[in-house]
This record gives sequence, structure tokens and C-alpha cells, in this order.
Amino acid sequence: MNNYPDFSNYGYQITQELGHNRAGGRVTYQAIEINTQNIVVVKQFQFARTGTSWAEYEAYEREIEVLRGLDHPSIPRYLDSFQTAAGFCMVQEYKNAPSLANSTKWTPQQIKQIAIYVLEILNYLQNRIPPVIHRDLKPENILVDNQMNVYLVDFGFARIGSGEVAVSSVVKGTLGFMPPEQMFNRKLTAASDLYSLGATLICLLTNTNSTEVGNLMDATGRINFQEKIPQLTDGFTNWLQKMVEPNFQERYANAAEALDALIPLEILRPVVKNSQGMRTKIGILLASLAILLPVGYLKFIKPSPIEVIPFSQRYPGEVTITAEPNSTKNLTDISLKQPEVYFTINLSDLPHNQYYSVCQLFDGEGVLVAMGQATLETTDNQLKAWCNYNFKPEVDQPGNWSFQFYLDGEKVVEKMLNVSI
Repeated sequence: MNNYPDFSNYGYQITQELGHNRAGGRVTYQAIEINTQNIVVVKQFQFARTGTSWAEYEAYEREIEVLRGLDHPSIPRYLDSFQTAAGFCMVQEYKNAPSLANSTKWTPQQIKQIAIYVLEILNYLQNRIPPVIHRDLKPENILVDNQMNVYLVDFGFARIGSGEVAVSSVVKGTLGFMPPEQMFNRKLTAASDLYSLGATLICLLTNTNSTEVGNLMDATGRINFQEKIPQLTDGFTNWLQKMVEPNFQERYANAAEALDALIPLEILRPVVKNSQGMRTKIGILLASLAILLPVGYLKFIKPSPIEVIPFSQRYPGEVTITAEPNSTKNLTDISLKQPEVYFTINLSDLPHNQYYSVCQLFDGEGVLVAMGQATLETTDNQLKAWCNYNFKPEVDQPGNWSFQFYLDGEKVVEKMLNVSI
């Protein structure tokens, strides 16, 4: 016998509790819509039971208005609401995906893809009129399923334009993930959510629990993380640092700017060949020196030159563009009237392994228009993959487009194509 509330008169049957914020009087349930048997999420705001002021009801009404105005596949849709004796309930679309706060360990390449998807969601929110600022972006509020679909949830602390929306507790945000301007109740900007996303990514990359993010901060409140991720490139580390700058003016101005800066970045330091012909990673090599030698001597050591070998030179490959997956006719000039094109990638001499692959297509202005990802495995040291794209004549523009293919965060091949009307 459970103690779940009975919502059958409203058309819903509770199946389990998903989470709760007792202090704020909010409990989240998974439920079944009785008429359709669809799984939904019911958030109950227990104003009467917790003694919270019923004036809060108006704030939740405004949250509903925000969600009603949002139409994005990565934001669970608002479905329904009803009022009970214990409080107010809101019903949303259910997504079968755990949050980033669970124990899953993500690879740096996967974390980059998560960052890209969240930035795309934030870009959508920031381009609303008026724009929406989430204000509580953290691992618990980002869901990722086993197909790498990313969802942003819990708009309970959001701001729309200059007005405050749906405050459900005294602290409007989560310590450690709030930018300084939010902590001190100053004006928020499009850069405010970027700080929260940066702190979230740093937690994932350093395997830091979200409740312990404060351990990464120094006496001035700046997040220090560089020494914990020596395997990552300077470019990506610098990007992260800019995301979490305490002064919002030193961050990226908005999600679109941060996204444009992130997409071309390599994540992992390249494989290198040292003088003995052994291959290792720069980050691991430097870490080994730091362990073997006294710290005081490091600044006097001049490392021996190393030869960086790009992926494309180690494992040669090619891209062909065709109208069908198995066609041998390689296209160079493509019309927007072409319904679909296929990019076939052939790589040789790869060590037998599984590789995390990403294909990206940029239009003539350098804007990312499509992206796909998959885990691929070599066969006889060969790897063959293909990506396809359906042109949208009403949206796409002619120009010199670029197709890029990555393995484990490194760009392997790139193909230019001339797209005409």
C-alpha cells in the first residue's frame, strides 16, 4: 500500500515518485494518463500542506504560460493542470531519460555533444520574444537517454524577459551553479545560463558530484579545474574557462556565440610520437613528468620536441558524395532540388576498435545545419560509414558547403561541396 495521492478523479494514476523538494512544497511523480495510458509527469505544489503562501499560485500560473509558449523537441511539453485540496498540479510530457546527476561516466567527446545540444536549446530560449533565462541549469535538470537525446527540464526558477517566473523557494537557483550576478540579485543576461552550463560540464569532466562543486572553487569564487583534465586540449579548456568567468562581460555573449566557438574545437590532445617511437598522449606525458620530478624543477625543464601526427595522416581516408548510399557516381556540384545526398566515408589501416563518430554539415556561411553521431567498429582494419542529408529549399541557401567527419573527437576528413539553386 503506497501513500501516493489519488488523482484518478483528474484522469491520472500515480505509479512512482521521481523526486521532491519538501522545503519548497514540490513533489514530482510519474503517472499514467488513464484515458490514453500515456506516461506523464505530475508536479504537485503542496501550498496548503506546507504552509506556503497561496500567492505562489500566480507564479506557477506564469510558469505554465512560459511552457505553453515553448515548442522544442528537447523541452518536455506542458499538457495539463488541475487544483487539489493539497495544492496545485501541473502535468508534463514524460521523457524516459536519466539526469546527468546519476552515476554514468561520459567520455569527453560525449560531453562535448551534450554541450552542443544544451547550447542549441539555450539558443532557442534566448531567441524567444521576450527571451527566457532558465536560472537553474545543473546536472539534475539535464536528461540524456541512451540514444544521446538531450532534454532540459524544470523551468520553476525561470525568468521571462524582465519579469520573474515561478519562484518555488527562497533561493532562486542552486549554489555552485549560479553565476555571481544571480547570487547577488543583479541583472541577468544571456550569458548567465552559460555559466551554469560551464559548471555542469566541469562537474562531468572532473567526475565531481553536483553537491561538491564548491570544492572546485578557490577563495575568490573562481572555479579551478584545469589540473584535473590534462588530457583535454588547450582550446577546449580555454572555452570552458570563458564559460565560467565570474564577470559576465568576459563570457560568451550568448549561446549562439558559445556554440560557434565550441563546434570546431578538438577535445582530446592528439596522439604524438616521441623520440623512441612510442605513442602517448601529451597530457599523460606531462603528468608523468610532474610525478617523477620535484615541482621546483619543472619550470627549468625544456621538453624535447615532439612530432604531432594528425589523424588524417595516420589513417588515410576519403569522402564521396552520392545520390544513393551504394552509388559510385561522386557528386561535386549539388542542387538544392536534390532531395537527398549521402556522404560515404572510407577509412583504412585503423586499429581494431570502437570509435565514437560525428558527422557535421556546414552551409556557405559556416553555420552548422546538420549533425549525426554513432559508435562504429572497424572490420578488417577498415571503417565505412555514411551520413545523409535532406535539403530544405525553403531554408537552405546556395554556397560552398563543408562536410566534416570526426572520430573520437579528432577531425578525420573534410569535403567541400558546391550547392547551387
